[in-house]
Amino acid sequence: MTGSPQAARISDEFPDELPKQHEIVCGMLVRKAVPSGVHGFLQQQLSIFLAPFSGRRNTPGGWWTGTEIEVELFSDPDAQRYLPDLVGWKIEVLPRRPLEARVRTWPQWVCEILSPSTSGRDKGPKQDTYHRAHVDHYWLVDPAKQTLTVLAWTEDGYQTILTAGTGERIRAEPFAERELDLGWLFDFE
Repeated sequence: MTGSPQAARISDEFPDELPKQHEIVCGMLVRKAVPSGVHGFLQQQLSIFLAPFSGRRNTPGGWWTGTEIEVELFSDPDAQRYLPDLVGWKIEVLPRRPLEARVRTWPQWVCEILSPSTSGRDKGPKQDTYHRAHVDHYWLVDPAKQTLTVLAWTEDGYQTILTAGTGERIRAEPFAERELDLGWLFDFE
């Protein structure tokens, strides 16, 4: 990544405020690509799907969810700061909605929407960091293949517990209480 216009080595002291739409991945300041219309559509569809879970304070299974929220995983010198496409915290773990610019409480669920420019990071160093941070569930949405892959945390690494494609109706952890129609999710053509 060195020498790339999208990544630059940062100093030992991470900037307090990252430039807009940047992440720290493996000690590199990496600019996130501008999302495509498909990417934005999928974020919107998943947000609609998650709405019944979000903010249910007095009910088991309540979540705080959002898009592009800066999450800091670990501290200097191993700091990793990500802007997950979608992210969620169980209300029982984080009783108040995270409103700060950078959330330092590790999420229990992360979803990344794959693109040619981000797929390698999402399936490589970011997945490894999410595992190290004990993120319980990691979803990978692939718009090109129109698939959803659900990974669950185990001590030895993430285990794929579901891979499904357009036309399938599924119940995916940790939101298995509600059926997700992947035909509806990928209805962007």
